[in-house]
Amino acid sequence: MGMTAGCSGTKPPAAPAQTSSQSQSRLADAEQRAAVAMRSGDLEGAARQYGEAARLAATVENTDAVAANAINQSIVYQWMGRDAEARDALARVLDDPRRSFSERRRLQAELRRAIVELALQNPVSAATFAERAAQRCANFSCEYAATILNVQAQIALEAQRAAEAEPLATRAAERARSRSDRAETANALRLLGKARRVQNNPQAAIQPLEQALAIDRDLADPRKILADLTELSLANSAAGNRDAARDYYERALTVSRALQDTRGLAEMEAQLRRQ
Repeated sequence: MGMTAGCSGTKPPAAPAQTSSQSQSRLADAEQRAAVAMRSGDLEGAARQYGEAARLAATVENTDAVAANAINQSIVYQWMGRDAEARDALARVLDDPRRSFSERRRLQAELRRAIVELALQNPVSAATFAERAAQRCANFSCEYAATILNVQAQIALEAQRAAEAEPLATRAAERARSRSDRAETANALRLLGKARRVQNNPQAAIQPLEQALAIDRDLADPRKILADLTELSLANSAAGNRDAARDYYERALTVSRALQDTRGLAEMEAQLRRQ
């Protein structure tokens, strides 16, 4: 019996190593399937595979992969209009004190949570998570500075503080340009235009909005194009440019229908009705 114990102590068990290897392989497969689903436009499948990848990553204690896949799942759920599920996906990172996630992943998750809370019309909660993310970005010098500033500008707009949103969006545009981040530059310009329109300066809103649209068309981002066209219709309507406003509205309608984006279409029409 002692010999058996001695032999078992000198040889590493093969089964756990094999299981770990298999789990790593399944994790890689799930991440690959998620990427394929995204490329094919299967958002439901992508969300499912990102969730499976996060679960598998947890079984092999790969904390970075847990966070990356949870954040990706949250993004996909939000694209699908399933904001509550987008928030829940982030719980793997934000509500688990046992895992030692990196500062970068925590910042990403907090920033994404702020964006989701905005979509859920919870600006106070959004501001809390945006501030947590900002505290991890010393002096707004990290790679996510422009995104944080854009989220803070959006929060200010939602809280009817357009005068506060305008300088935040201006700073975001400067940060984004300094990093050649065209997507965040466009986001900042769109927010800048909206802030100016809300402050009854629609004519000054049109140029940054046109710049945002040009970038988003180059990036081929239909959801952002829809947002740009909607804002341009609103700004031109407020500025008295009725023909331009109608043209942008019709273009926005075409993009929204092509996207089959019923939520985006409803939001756009609601905004335009308020003008």
